[in-house]
Amino acid sequence: MQKKPEKLNVAMLPTPLEFLQRTSERLDEKVWIKRDDLTGSAKSGNKIRKLEFLAAQALSEGADVLISCGGEQSNHCRAVALVARKLGMDVHLVLRRTGEGPTGNWLLDIILGATFRWVTPQQYEHKDAIMAEEAEKLRMQGKNPYIVPEGGSNALGVWGYFTAAQETFEQCKKEGFVPDYAFVASGSGATYAGLWTGFKYLGAPTKIIGITAGPDIDGQKKHIIKITQEFAEIYQADIGLNPDEITLIDGFWGSGYGIIDEEIAKFIADFARTEGIILDPVYTGKAFHGALALIEQGEIPHGKSIILWHTGGIFGIFAKGQYFREMYYSGARVK
Repeated sequence: MQKKPEKLNVAMLPTPLEFLQRTSERLDEKVWIKRDDLTGSAKSGNKIRKLEFLAAQALSEGADVLISCGGEQSNHCRAVALVARKLGMDVHLVLRRTGEGPTGNWLLDIILGATFRWVTPQQYEHKDAIMAEEAEKLRMQGKNPYIVPEGGSNALGVWGYFTAAQETFEQCKKEGFVPDYAFVASGSGATYAGLWTGFKYLGAPTKIIGITAGPDIDGQKKHIIKITQEFAEIYQADIGLNPDEITLIDGFWGSGYGIIDEEIAKFIADFARTEGIILDPVYTGKAFHGALALIEQGEIPHGKSIILWHTGGIFGIFAKGQYFREMYYSGARVK
């Protein structure tokens, strides 16, 4: 690598790589979990790795306000709010209203004193223009805002999981194996892009499989191609990326992005009771459900080493509390 950006150290790293004993026995495969839900307590999740690089750039530009966007229960926006306050900055969020109320991630945003601009789903399609508009308003007030893109998903944000791939590869070597497959939820695309470029740079044979969190699989792939190409150009990384290697699996996002259904709720409960690990209803619940289904269906060759990447998001589950309560008291049975 000819260039490397500055980064902050705000995440609790390295996160553990754990062997899933009971899941492995059930599937007759070697399955591991990368615990990026343990990057911190309120800082839990994958977004914080990207923000270590993005916030470092914001500081270098003298920013005093971080602006970002997401849904009402955005893990990313909660992480942006936490990092902003840790660095002594203000935080302003453009949020897409979902009507789930002041709980989960939004509750933490409120406690952190974030300010908000609320938009409809239709208005959110113009999120970049809206954030630019909000930034201009802040400049007129004498502020120096820095815009963090949705999900931290740009070439600089790719660094978060480029370095995570290196961290994990070293852990795998200490455990005596090279991962054949890594499954990860794919939303804005930067986590997938970082893992793909990171393992590729290491010369590892690891195939990254993204389980999409929503229906726009073509848009995700185009965005991953765009930010990885920009990453290679800006940071002079001679990696030899081939877009045909990108593997995104559709069809496990259920009724829609951020929407939980009985099948996913039962899977989350089953996984919790099997491994003592809580998954979230937007990303890891659906990604792990898809990954285990593909393994059980024989889509993954037998005898391979598999990593399931836990990207956090536990606070989002509180917004679905009534759903789990009703399922529990209705006597609905897990698998």
